[in-house]
Amino acid sequence: METTSQRMRILTIKGQSQYGGTRLFADEAAAAFGRQGHAVEVLDVGDVADAGPRILAHAPAARVDLIFTINIAGEFRDSLGRTLSNLYAAPHVVWHTDYILSQVARLRATPRSTAVLLVDPTQVEGVKSIYGADRFDHIGFFPHPAVGAPAPDDASLTQFLERRPIEVLWSGSFQQPGEPFAGVEGPARQLFQDALDLALAVEWMPPLEALDTVLASRGLDPADPAMAGPREAAALIDIEVRKARRFQFLLAVAATGLRLHICGLGWENQLHRFRSVVYEGLVEMTRMAELMARSRLVLNTNGNFGAGSHERPFSAALAGAATFSDFSRYYAQVFEPGANIELFRWQDLAGGMAQLEALVADPQRCWDYARSAKTLTLANHTWDAQIGQVLAAGEAVGR
Repeated sequence: METTSQRMRILTIKGQSQYGGTRLFADEAAAAFGRQGHAVEVLDVGDVADAGPRILAHAPAARVDLIFTINIAGEFRDSLGRTLSNLYAAPHVVWHTDYILSQVARLRATPRSTAVLLVDPTQVEGVKSIYGADRFDHIGFFPHPAVGAPAPDDASLTQFLERRPIEVLWSGSFQQPGEPFAGVEGPARQLFQDALDLALAVEWMPPLEALDTVLASRGLDPADPAMAGPREAAALIDIEVRKARRFQFLLAVAATGLRLHICGLGWENQLHRFRSVVYEGLVEMTRMAELMARSRLVLNTNGNFGAGSHERPFSAALAGAATFSDFSRYYAQVFEPGANIELFRWQDLAGGMAQLEALVADPQRCWDYARSAKTLTLANHTWDAQIGQVLAAGEAVGR
């Protein structure tokens, strides 16, 4: 593989996406590669159920130095067992934006020679813990870059308010919590419930750590290779923590009576809880970026990535909006809480709502946060700023 200082031929493959998110990520990555002087081709397989035939038809004539995909095709094999790297004679980097143990089938089938990037460093350690430190030649943390075009700067507080009629924007899907682990029977169900209770009893704990702690309390050794399968089921803990905490957040925000603009799936049966709400339903991520540019404050809950990232705070900053989010070690590291982002703690949700109400009532502070966060994001958290990490991952497996 050529070094990153040389002009490369890069293939980005983009697939299906529920709200266009990963497709937009792929386009933004391709544009960033191009701005660095590389020759880029985007192969779109999003309109077919089986990407195999299109890839097989494309590969023979392609001349490629690097392949980049998002969530997809790490597990690709043709009928002869050839991987993408085999077909294109080039290293492959795959970036997973979902909780990685929810993608176990893909992860198991991904060859060692594929570079794997994840959005939370504790997930990197989790993969090494379950499958071995040498399972992949390269696995690392790659936080979300911002998406969307930078919004024009607001020249004054008056302009900030005039351009941004949406006081508080909340985007993301909602899942109503139900009976946890309803499909699990026997002792395993109580084990998962104990792990869930542990994860919810603290500010944040990686799902795998919660499960490992409960396994150890029962005299089981998480390091035993026989525990690999049960430990992969930490994805069930992740799902339930996310549902429970998003519902907690919903109830707390609704109780404030703040005016909201909401986008995403699954909210229809919850809208009655809000005093004043505009609901758009599911929107494409490009529309979300437009709404952020019309918003003063964007709400974020980080899923269960308490040491990692979501794109939302960075995209909001690029759009000129402030962000209110649950705590993440990554956000605390790269932002300045209280200066360009407002972070709350799950263990003090009531205090967090007081923070939120105070911030909404202080548009000057929102504007100050937004300006500082935008400067930071433009410098460090765009695809242009971070694309070198993808190239470095390709180099690591292409030597």
